[in-house]
Formats: sequence, C-alpha cells, structure tokens
Amino acid sequence: MFYILCLVLCLAVLFLAMAGMSMLCMLGARLLGPLVYSLAPARIANRLFFIRMLPLFFACMVTFGFALPAFVKFEPYSTGEMVSLRLLVLGALGAFALVAMAVRAAIIVRATALVQQQWRGHSEKLYFKGMNVPVYCLDGPHSVLAALGIFKPEIFVSRNIARALSPEEMSAAIAHERAHVRSFDNLKQLLMKITRPPRWLSTFRLTEAAWINASEVAADEAALAIGASPLDLSAALVKVARLTSRPSVSKMVTASHLLPVACGSAMEVRMSHLQELLEDKNSTCPVDAQNGKSRMLLSLVLLAITYAACVNTVLPWVHEALEALVR
Repeated sequence: MFYILCLVLCLAVLFLAMAGMSMLCMLGARLLGPLVYSLAPARIANRLFFIRMLPLFFACMVTFGFALPAFVKFEPYSTGEMVSLRLLVLGALGAFALVAMAVRAAIIVRATALVQQQWRGHSEKLYFKGMNVPVYCLDGPHSVLAALGIFKPEIFVSRNIARALSPEEMSAAIAHERAHVRSFDNLKQLLMKITRPPRWLSTFRLTEAAWINASEVAADEAALAIGASPLDLSAALVKVARLTSRPSVSKMVTASHLLPVACGSAMEVRMSHLQELLEDKNSTCPVDAQNGKSRMLLSLVLLAITYAACVNTVLPWVHEALEALVR
C-alpha cells in the first residue's frame, strides 16, 4: 500500500501543481505582456518559452523535489492509509497528462525522424565554408528551406529555391537556419508541442505563436551578427515567400522554416525590422547568447543552493499538506 499511495499522491501533486501554475502563467502573461515585448527579440523568445514551460517545470520540481522526499522520509512503510476517491481522481488526471505528453513526444519524434530520413535520401549534400551543420539540396515538388530534426538537426533547401537565390542570399538564409540550430529551437518546439494545452486555453496557444515569431526575428538578428546582409536576407525572404504556397510537412514534424506557414504575420514584422537595420547602416544587432547562458547557469546554481538550504526545513510542512490531501 505504501508504493501505491506514493504513486497516486505524486501524480495528484503533479496535476495540481501544473494546473495551478498554468492559471498563474495565464494571468502573468496578460499582466506582463507589454514588459516582455519591450525586450530584444532573443530575450522575448526566451521569456515566452520560459512562461510556456513553467507549469511543467514547476510541477516536476514540487513533485520530485518536495512531495516525494517528504513522503518517503516521514510516511511509515507500514502505512494503512487508503487512497480516497478524490485523491484517485487527481492521480488519474496526473497520469493522463503524463501519458498524453509521452504519446505526443513519441509521435512527433518518429514523424520527424521519418521525414528527415526521407528528405536525406532524395538530396545531395552541399558544402558551405565554416558550417558545422549538414546542408542538403532536396529534390522534390515542394519548396523547402528549413532546419529539420530534433537532436541532430540538418538544413534542407529545395532545388528550386537554391536556383532562385543568389549565393549571398543563400548564405544569409542558411545563416538564419543555423541560428535556429544553435538556439535549439526545434527541441523547444518539441517541448511546446507535447505540453500544448486544450483549445479552450487559448492564452498559451497565443504564447506559442508569439514565441515562433520572436524566434524568427531573433534568428534574423543572429544571422546578421555573423556577417549576413539585411538586403540579402530580405531578398531571400521575399523570394522564398513567392515560391512557398503550402506546408511541405505535417504539423507533427518539428522543423524551423525560413518562413513558418503557421505564423505568416511575422513576415511583415521581420521585413520592417530588416528595413530599419538596412537604413541605419551603423546599427548593430545585439547578440548576448553567451551572457544569456551565463545568467541561466547562475540562476540554476542559486536555485540548487536555495533548495539544499531549505529542503529539510520545508519537508515537514510539505508532509502535513500531503496528509491533508490524502484525507
């Protein structure tokens, strides 16, 4: 009975923490929206991804960092407490959420791997100086310029797009896709897709679309920061937009397209941003990826220190809360 109660209780805490933090994130997204969108594109994308994934991260931290240790430490192994109906329902909801995420992840990873293998089989490898990401020229009826793949992304360019772009425009477009790979945007897409909420929770769906738009502008800036010309990248966007008419892959496939079909409104924003940079030739695109990684590492270290310092003090209170939930 000890292990059954532990499992059901952890699933219930996982569901409650995830649901509660989701409500707080929806409220925070509305209140802090203007502040978030006043930042640089790369920071906007990072903040939106953090807001989108916070419910799951918070639920895992509460469940495995506090609830499970408190139960194991203070609950006697020979406990005779039974699983109440309320606790059973909450546990079932938590189990359903985990199974749904696992099934989504399996479907997306498999679909992406199959398309990646299929495209690679109908393409030839291209060589760009200084590129550490494989680039392939794809033969097929669709117009494609995208970074495809989750754990080992590869960049694919359809032959008609390769013929339409000049060497400078192609280099600028490839630099944009390389920026997506360096930012692990496909992996972020996977995490956002498997945790996608129901349709009636429209706030998080809007956050996901806003993240895609912000990540595209951030990739544009990253491409310009390594030497691409705003004029060449703008021309590449226009030419690819003319050649692309419909999605070339399923929604279950994780890919970062030069022009995401699902978020066409980003095209106008990106063109305006590039036009501003083109007019102001002395402007530079701030790229603080290294600083961002340093801040993230520092935050994780501080979080770990705080957890280690307060866990023994908090666990008795957590166990009392668990007892109330069991009853």
